[in-house]
Amino acid sequence: MTRERVWKLVSAGIGMLGGLLARKLMRAGYQAVRKDAAAPSPFDPTSARFSWLDALLWAAAAGIGLGITKVLSARVAAVGWEAATGTLPPGFAEEPAVT
Repeated sequence: MTRERVWKLVSAGIGMLGGLLARKLMRAGYQAVRKDAAAPSPFDPTSARFSWLDALLWAAAAGIGLGITKVLSARVAAVGWEAATGTLPPGFAEEPAVT
């Protein structure tokens, strides 16, 4: 198995874990705002209570949350790779020295 393939598997796995964590955090945040432990899912656009404004606000919140999660999970994967192998992940060049 090549380094590139292992890197893709590692980064994909960490990305999936990050997505699951983001989903749990967003659901917990929604339930905390609603103050209802059994609150329905915030992402049900077929619900009659779901207005266009709600849809836009939740889309923006989800986009921001998932964007942050993607950046953080990519960074965690790179740091983990460097710690495990002592090298940068495949496809990443060494930063130039500042003189």
